[in-house]
Amino acid sequence: MPHLARTLAAATFATGVALGVTSCGTALITNQFIVSVDDPSGRLPSTVKVSVFDSAMGASAEWASKTMGTATATQPYTTSFKSTTTKFIGDNGPSEQVSAGLAIPQYQPKGYFGIQLKPIDGQTVTVSAPFVGYYDYNATTDGKVPSMTLKITSTAGDLKWELKITASIPPTR
Repeated sequence: MPHLARTLAAATFATGVALGVTSCGTALITNQFIVSVDDPSGRLPSTVKVSVFDSAMGASAEWASKTMGTATATQPYTTSFKSTTTKFIGDNGPSEQVSAGLAIPQYQPKGYFGIQLKPIDGQTVTVSAPFVGYYDYNATTDGKVPSMTLKITSTAGDLKWELKITASIPPTR
């Protein structure tokens, strides 16, 4: 009987270790965004309305307006939101991908620019963020909107990303 008890205890322990090491679940990741607007030709006013939002939760002008703030030449717009990702137990790293919407209504009131990024800690990348129209946008009548160039610097933390974004407003044609 003691041999059976030891065998059962060892099997229970091994099963617990295996489940503990390989178990996964979801974790909340904080995505912080710090946005500056680069407008060398002066198309926009000195105080620019900006919104970064979780486009997976909503993609309307009303949804974008919930996080609307301002950016100036000396004060960037800052916001954050939480998203979920799959994590193994003990993994405190940030998510592998970040998705968000960037709205600058004084530049383009009928939509936002989609951010899809696989950040790497300490790296700066230049991405072309495609335009995503709101429900009232019609490419035929409103005209095609080109992608926006974004320069993004990523800094990782425990279960978070800090993304410093410079949005480049193209000169008028």
